[in-house]
Amino acid sequence: MIHCPIIIVGGGPVGLSLALELAKQGKNITVIDQGLDKRSDGRVLALAISSQQFLAKLDAWPHDQVTAIDCVEISHHGLGISQITAESVDLEHLGYTVRYSDVCQAALAQVSQNKHIRLINAEVTSVDDGTEYATICYRKADGVSEQIITADLLIMAEGGKLLNDYPKKIKHDYQQMALVAEIKTAKPNDGRAYERFAGSGPLVLLPFNDNFVMVWSLPTEQAQQLQADESSLIEQLNREFTNRLGGAKLLSKPVCFPLKLTQTKKRVFKRMILIGNSAQIVHPVSAQGLNLGLRDVQVLSGILAKNNKIEITDVAVFDKLRDKDAAAVINFTHFLATKLESKSKTVGHLRGVGIIALSNMPPVQNFVARSLIFGV
Repeated sequence: MIHCPIIIVGGGPVGLSLALELAKQGKNITVIDQGLDKRSDGRVLALAISSQQFLAKLDAWPHDQVTAIDCVEISHHGLGISQITAESVDLEHLGYTVRYSDVCQAALAQVSQNKHIRLINAEVTSVDDGTEYATICYRKADGVSEQIITADLLIMAEGGKLLNDYPKKIKHDYQQMALVAEIKTAKPNDGRAYERFAGSGPLVLLPFNDNFVMVWSLPTEQAQQLQADESSLIEQLNREFTNRLGGAKLLSKPVCFPLKLTQTKKRVFKRMILIGNSAQIVHPVSAQGLNLGLRDVQVLSGILAKNNKIEITDVAVFDKLRDKDAAAVINFTHFLATKLESKSKTVGHLRGVGIIALSNMPPVQNFVARSLIFGV
């Protein structure tokens, strides 16, 4: 049986960036994931400038394959428009859009040549959090032999799929699906993102290359109907918002995925720590999921940097250090996805008034923007 000091389960941006951070400290890391080559995953992410700066320091940022976000326009159907610009919060850019696969490949290129990091391309079938060490069972591509490996510290960054049975502090099904597609509008994006609230579900348009990526959160049945009927999708999208951009047309097949909010009761166990989507999954309305996970990485690596020897008692503080930031993001995104999207006329009016107020209160606007970009 092989024993390792630290094992990270999950080879996405969160797991790989943590491996690179800990390797800089001289720690030996093992990363296990099935299909470490994620070039087929074409999802487009929105990353805050703070996340970009963190990945760039690790040389894990695909500089030539990103689109800058310089302005976010927030609007409500009928009343209320507010803008947050990079200039208004004293930043060069608010953030960037980038394909998930490109971030993974940039990080994997660095991990693959790091002498402190060992990669195992395999499916993890089970994990056991013991008092003296954690045990991981995995199966390689041949699918025949199951192998066992142990660790002083097990860090789960695999999205929570292996931890479905673990107790949840929060578990909410939005009864919505995110309808996602790449679209082209007559007017250029000019580095501008749009967030539209109208009662049917929050609509987000992210600038990507010369086009936009649409993320529209809709009731499940409506999302599936529009996915199947592309002409109706474009008709409703134009009526809802994109007519003001000269109209839109689809560049990719729309896809749907269900929207849920989950948060585990705790992040630190006996020999196991949960980070990123293994600890919490949030609504995509403000594109905070990966940004939150990368802040998990920075806090945890900072804790582990204080001691060369791994003591689980040293990382017990991780839960407390991440509570405030996670709670702020969860509460904010949940509010936007539920309360701000109420179909009540009274709520709709208050929604519009609130958006107008935000544009006329620069200190509040600055606080909200910086909290989302840098955390709290």
